[in-house]
Amino acid sequence: MKIRNATENDLDAMKKIDEDSYGGYGANREYFAKKLNSFRKGVLVVEDKGKVTGFTIIEILSKNEIPNNFCDLKLTESINGKWMHVIVFTTSTNYIDKESDTKLLLAAEKVGKSEGCIESCVPLSKDHPFRNNGVFEFWEMNGYKKVGKIKWVPNKKEFVECYFYKKKL
Repeated sequence: MKIRNATENDLDAMKKIDEDSYGGYGANREYFAKKLNSFRKGVLVVEDKGKVTGFTIIEILSKNEIPNNFCDLKLTESINGKWMHVIVFTTSTNYIDKESDTKLLLAAEKVGKSEGCIESCVPLSKDHPFRNNGVFEFWEMNGYKKVGKIKWVPNKKEFVECYFYKKKL
């Protein structure tokens, strides 16, 4: 298993993994290309035997900056400084291989720290499709704590209720 920065050659594999995992909520190739071009260091892939088996995308935000597809953010603990937002975290095992998934998360957190982030945050839908695979437990075992709720706006027609998890880096 190797974790590395993504390239344009990985975009089709990323799209397929995301689509296989999340169906209609999976992102398209153009979205991944946009993220890759806007912050190349923030797009990491897991490669196993020459095949991409997972990836994560992060963005770096300032203390008071909130992504524009969030609304109704209600926190029990504030965000205290520059932070890393885990936008996408998708692997072909969908949280079953917690050891490999943890390595990918730690690599992403290392990027966040190198960019001066003091916290990392991730929204997880309340009815996450991988709750039976231990998605919430995965984030908690990696030091994340549920600190609030948000509504994620994937498109103009719907809201997805999410828990908001945070970790001090």
